[in-house]
This record gives sequence, C-alpha cells and structure tokens, in this order.
Amino acid sequence: MAPFRWPMTSNDIMLTTEVAARKPKSLADWETIAGILSQALSSDDKQVDLTGRACRERLEHLTNKFKEEDKKYLKM
Repeated sequence: MAPFRWPMTSNDIMLTTEVAARKPKSLADWETIAGILSQALSSDDKQVDLTGRACRERLEHLTNKFKEEDKKYLKM
C-alpha cells in the first residue's frame, strides 16, 4: 500500500481537530487518533491505514511550517 500523502487541507484540519480534542500524551493516544482518521479518510475503493507516528510527524511539520511563516512575517 502506498503511503498517505495528506492531499487536501481538509485532511490537515481533521488531524488538528482530533489532536485538539484528545490532547495526545502517549503513543496509544496517537494510535487512537490514527485509527479514527484512517476510518474517516477511507472509502470503498481506497483504504487508508495511518499510524500514530505519521499523524504526530504531520502535526510537527504543520507546526514548524507555521512557526517559519510567523517569523517571516514578524520581520516585515
């Protein structure tokens, strides 16, 4: 199975909403979030199987990107 590439902004919004609601602190919490998102993003013709690590890394990427953009605009 090919890795999930987070193709739409709505996928990122779903991730951040779940993280905000559950405030994960352990690996099990991240796996729970991954299970919920895998089910929500899957369709009859395309099965999505996310991991807790993938979700955590995507959130870290989004957070780092936000911080970079914020610094750039604060310097203007």
